[in-house]
Amino acid sequence: MREDLHNLFDCHMHTSFSGDCQVDPILQIRRGKELGLGGVTITDHLDLDYKEEPGLFDLDFPSYIEEISKLQKEESDESFQVGLGLELGLQEHLKEEHHNLLKKYPFDYVIGSIHVVNGVDPYYAPYFQDRSIVEAYTEYLEACLRNVNQFHEFDSFGHLDYIARYGSHFYKDVPKKLDLKTYGGLVDAILEALIRYDIALEVNTAGFRHGLGNPNPSFEIITRYKELGGQLLTIGADAHRTEEVGLHFENMAALLRECGFDSYAVFRNRKPEIYPLVS
Repeated sequence: MREDLHNLFDCHMHTSFSGDCQVDPILQIRRGKELGLGGVTITDHLDLDYKEEPGLFDLDFPSYIEEISKLQKEESDESFQVGLGLELGLQEHLKEEHHNLLKKYPFDYVIGSIHVVNGVDPYYAPYFQDRSIVEAYTEYLEACLRNVNQFHEFDSFGHLDYIARYGSHFYKDVPKKLDLKTYGGLVDAILEALIRYDIALEVNTAGFRHGLGNPNPSFEIITRYKELGGQLLTIGADAHRTEEVGLHFENMAALLRECGFDSYAVFRNRKPEIYPLVS
């Protein structure tokens, strides 16, 4: 058990219900307990109309709801809580379908993420081919802004600078985070939209394991969110393997306090519960 993690919840992780993960949900939950986390929220993928690999990120909702709800009852206690969540892949033409889905199922927490931009996932190299880094990053950020403004029925915006994870692999000798001198106007507009719609900003520690030296988004963007009036942060490691649960959470409370925050949020029944950042 890690004493420095006892007050933190990992609210972004995947299991075998996601097309890119093979881990049984109970193993992710028990890893969270072993680490001494306050709890975990399972947030398996739903990315409808995913053209690179059709059907890869569809979700078997009846089985998923039944299994995670069962584990919630069995594994939650006074010192550890399990949440039922979803990582929803936002695309503008899916907003009506997403609206209906979220009304149908009893989620604790929904992350809205952009994995697909005009039909293409920046995870794959073709997104970046035959265009400059500024063109590629601007298209991604513009898609983020459009999606948040058109559909905001989710609780936290996932890995805002997801584009930097993969652009830094494709383009040589480029910064591993968004340059706010170049993209600050769009980033501010996205952050202001999140604040306007009471949507939290996710601190996704997977940025460290992708070699960025920062979470997604960067500490610079997290600080900017605070300067603009943002108050709600959620924290998640985006684990796809058991050893990634709670990864890079050490010192995270102190680092977020340096960005101006003294608390973070865990969502239950789609409502934020506020916890102190104890460093």
